[in-house]
Order: sequence, then structure tokens, then C-alpha cells
Amino acid sequence: MGLAGHARELSRPIGRVALRGKLLEPYRRMRFHSFGSGSILHKPDWVVGAGHVAIGERVLILHGMWLAVEKPAWSLPAPVVRIGDGVAIRPYCTISAAESIVIEDEVVISAFTTVIDSDHTMGPRENVLSNPLKTSPVRIGRGTWIGERVGILRGSTIGEHSVIGTNSVVRGEIPPYSVAVGAPARVVGSTREPDGAATPAH
Repeated sequence: MGLAGHARELSRPIGRVALRGKLLEPYRRMRFHSFGSGSILHKPDWVVGAGHVAIGERVLILHGMWLAVEKPAWSLPAPVVRIGDGVAIRPYCTISAAESIVIEDEVVISAFTTVIDSDHTMGPRENVLSNPLKTSPVRIGRGTWIGERVGILRGSTIGEHSVIGTNSVVRGEIPPYSVAVGAPARVVGSTREPDGAATPAH
């Protein structure tokens, strides 16, 4: 690509994001448990416990991410958060792990979504932030598409190639190849064609 081609590429917003990501990649590799080739973490709002976070290759995490490994997990074997290859996370999402969060390859997470593996509890202290956490692992299966403003709560397992509708709240198990919507999310359809093949996402 010539100089003019590079100029055109950098005039596009994603081109500037890619350039910044490439420049920061060596720093990310030093800070994180692992940070795969070609991955971009673009202008996060908050990163805590990066040494317990493994990010795969070709991952795109857009601006405003809140990425936290919480204090109860600091003594656990790393990584506590695993983000697979080819994952795409749109702006202003939250990932908060106090035990284990696994996001498998090729998952797409839309904007303003929260993935959290803990609950605060009501206890002897007035403020819930001062009471113990309850934790359970979270797993999002390969190729799943999460809509905007979804809450994925502790103990949730979402099977591969599923679709979770906008504004849904997931708590528990969603089988593979499911379409699930609502609060709490319920399975309302399948991503498989009648012949058993997966339905392409549009």
C-alpha cells in the first residue's frame, strides 16, 4: 500500500483504531497474562487485574470497556478471564470476574452489555459492598451473538452459536443453538435450519 493508501486508511475511524492498537500491542503483552497477535483493546475506561486476563488473537474490544478481575480472584491461578480468538466487543461493556469468566472463540458482544460472575449479598453490614460475594463461573459458547444491553449473571452458561436478544437477562443455562430473549431469558427459537445446519447471522 502506497502513502496515499495509508492516508486513506487512517482517515477511516477503524483505521485509526487499528493503528493505535498496533502501537499499544507490545505494552498490552507485558501487562496481560496473554494478549494475542492482532488484538485491539481501544481506550478502556477501567482495567484491573490484567495479569489474570488472557486475550486471544484478532480480538477487537472497542472503547469504554470496564474489565476487572476482582480482589477475591487475585489469589486464583491465572487466567481468571479468558477471551478467545476472533471475539468482538462493542463499546461500553463490562466484564467483572471474581471466579471465572470464559468467552469462547468468535463471540460477538453488543454495546452496554454486562458479564459478571458474582452477586453482592445482604449481611451484617449495612452496605452491600462490605458484605461477602457469591460467585459462580460464567461461560459464553463459541460463535454466540449477544445483543445490546444484556446482563449475563453469575452461574450462566450459554451454549455455542446462540443468540441472546437485546435487553435480556441470562441466569442459568441456555442450550447450544438457541435464540433466547427476556428477563429472565427464555429459549424461543433455534439458530439451526430445519435440515440441522446453523442459520447464518444477518
